[in-house]
Amino acid sequence: MEAVIIILIILILILLFKRTFSSAIYAIVIVDIFLRLIDFLRGYIGLKGEIGNFFNRIPASLNGVIINATSGIFTDILLWCIFIVYVIFLWYVFVYFMKKR
Repeated sequence: MEAVIIILIILILILLFKRTFSSAIYAIVIVDIFLRLIDFLRGYIGLKGEIGNFFNRIPASLNGVIINATSGIFTDILLWCIFIVYVIFLWYVFVYFMKKR
């Protein structure tokens, strides 16, 4: 549960400093990529002791956070919202690369 609170604090801080819709999309994707990198390191490094215990509490992705923290139809709604965020992020990245061309 501590990891969920830390993730929410990071998202809130990012949204406070950057108040645009695109920065909110980027913040959500940045947190998800960070969680996936931590999960990769946890799986391939095999940390032990207190550091290992800390990293074992961190969920693998935002999908994992949503699934662990909610249940029922609310979980489905939030997972579809994350899907929409990824589609919007993909659109932003596509437009950015097309402008660079």
